[in-house]
Amino acid sequence: MPGKEVSQARQQLKEIIDVYLDESDVEQILAACDFADLAHDGITRKSGEPYILHPIAVCCILAGMRLDSETLMASLLHDVIEDTHFTKEDITARFGRTVAELVDGVTKLTHSSDKEFNKAASFRKIIQATLQDPRVIIIKLADRYHNMTTLEALRPDKRARIAQETFDVFVPIARTVGMNEIADHLEHLCYQNLDLDTFEQIQQALEKTRPQRCEYQKIWEKNLHLLLEDHHIQGQISKKNNNIELLRHFFKNEINLDQLTRSHTFEITLGSIADCDRLTDILTDNFKVVHFEDNIRKPLPGGNQSLVMKLKGEKTTLSLTIQTELMQKAARLGVILGESAPQACRSAIQASMQNLNTLIDTDCAKTTFNYLLDYLHQEKIWVYTPHGQLHELPQGATVVDFAYSASLFLGNHAIGAKVDGEVKPLSTALTSGQVIEVITDVLATPNPDWLSFVNTQKARRAIQNILREQSTEEQRMLGQQALTRAFRLFNKSTSDITQEQWQSVLQWRHIDSTDRLYEQIAVGDLLPQLVANHLFADEVKNYSESSRLIQGTEGVDVKYARCCNPVLGDPIQGHLSRRGLIVHRIRCNNLLHEQHLHPESMMSLYWNTEKSADINFSAFLCIHLKMNDEQVSELIYQCRKSQIGVEFVHTQDKKTYVNIVVHNRKEIAHVIRDLRIHFGFPRILRQDIPFNAFDGQKTSTLSHS
Repeated sequence: MPGKEVSQARQQLKEIIDVYLDESDVEQILAACDFADLAHDGITRKSGEPYILHPIAVCCILAGMRLDSETLMASLLHDVIEDTHFTKEDITARFGRTVAELVDGVTKLTHSSDKEFNKAASFRKIIQATLQDPRVIIIKLADRYHNMTTLEALRPDKRARIAQETFDVFVPIARTVGMNEIADHLEHLCYQNLDLDTFEQIQQALEKTRPQRCEYQKIWEKNLHLLLEDHHIQGQISKKNNNIELLRHFFKNEINLDQLTRSHTFEITLGSIADCDRLTDILTDNFKVVHFEDNIRKPLPGGNQSLVMKLKGEKTTLSLTIQTELMQKAARLGVILGESAPQACRSAIQASMQNLNTLIDTDCAKTTFNYLLDYLHQEKIWVYTPHGQLHELPQGATVVDFAYSASLFLGNHAIGAKVDGEVKPLSTALTSGQVIEVITDVLATPNPDWLSFVNTQKARRAIQNILREQSTEEQRMLGQQALTRAFRLFNKSTSDITQEQWQSVLQWRHIDSTDRLYEQIAVGDLLPQLVANHLFADEVKNYSESSRLIQGTEGVDVKYARCCNPVLGDPIQGHLSRRGLIVHRIRCNNLLHEQHLHPESMMSLYWNTEKSADINFSAFLCIHLKMNDEQVSELIYQCRKSQIGVEFVHTQDKKTYVNIVVHNRKEIAHVIRDLRIHFGFPRILRQDIPFNAFDGQKTSTLSHS
């Protein structure tokens, strides 16, 4: 007989599902509950409570979202295959094949002694199962959410590890499939478990300013109600608990504590899109609008549709989300709504799911997991077809990336494009909100040069597949043509290359003929820009240590751009110049300018490693605080405590600029966190412009590391 605690949980579940499911479904779900109770009999959680309480809690979470009976049964059974002697076949026999497939989809793999491999393989399996049935990820997210609410029973180091994994993988996945409500809950719990001291300080600051914040909220709410009444617009105004948004902005170092406590958020739900548009016009006439986005016509990934406004008051700012009731529901539940969601929402989620599909490497689970992390955390842009279909691409993506995202035919036969109605080359880097129309020719085929500027794995694989299908003679011709174009940057041609130089290239590539060199270029195994750099770049014989840090650049002269100061771990891209291969951070404006002028010189680059103990990088920080001499001394001390070198410090215009020396990007993140805590949470940003931009200004301190 189940104990009192289990009986109460079972009864609570029954009360929830009785509201919206018919009697036969309720009976099946309770039968699954009893089966799970039997399977987990005698097993307890770290807290000491019966294990069955966990799957019942997960089921209650999903029932609160009104999921179907198969999903609820699978949620009750989600740990049975993994933790008990019952098998997938047992579940199939009792509850049907669909429920068994869902349970199997969320079951971890533990076939190897390598924990990292098991984790990677499990995530790959979840992605594959989700692409077959999105309910798999819905169950997994509810499972993780309940686990995150019960971390207090675990050791601090394990709590932090689980919270970090949740923050890195599950939160962005939840947003990708539009489940923003559960993503918000997960993110809030991550902050609480990753950095409890900072979390509590922020909570104290919010609590301290609560009375004043409530007073300002009442004023904003009154003004908004008056506007709706005066213009005869029917709608609901609700104060939104924006703690999670404030926490996110604060932890991401986008606002300081003062801004944090002066920000308010409201949601306005109206009856139609026309009412949403009319209200934005009225607000624009009555308030100072500092930001506006139309995400109704151009929905965000996850299918979020709304009009977003930020209004500036005398002492506070107000963020407004204006949407219809269905849009509001879709923004909370996303993929859960299925066919009930707006078409734009379904299209956006489908675009993201297609991107997930391209990440799967059937040969290597760890490669898939690395691709997944890169995809989830890379900065993204959102562009649209002329018919309004959304495509999600990484920052720096080009027309070719978009073409392959839209369809294999468009990619393979693209010859140009119209970007917002203006004809542009295929190498054009895209920005969010643009409308792209690809121009095609059925006789056209991919060009090896495209591999130098594409940014997505999908485009790269498709291009290489087509190139490899060509005959050997075609490959040699294409490779030679591509190399000739790369030589033009140095005002050279293949006829200018001496036999000795050719031999140097062949030895470098460990091949025995120029024909083989052309073949490697034609199929994308070798970028022609690297050959040109190897032959002609200044100081080519004095290769720096940098070349071993970046994939595929061995034997190439690599230099880091001073305009953006890339650091090991930053997303990077390069361009070929007469000074060698110049590496930029992928968002650098100078890089985008170079891509526009010389697309043939661009190169997608990737680090070989995330760690380097023996190579130093310069980084520049801007601290939104004018420091006195004593504070500057504390700044240097705090940096050195973290084993971060300090080259020099400037104070200027109520800000402090500091040049630090680090080994990788993670060290920058750690020192920013430490400095923010020590100096009362000012905003601290990476500074792209090097300090010679401040020549002539007062130098507060100079101290070499």
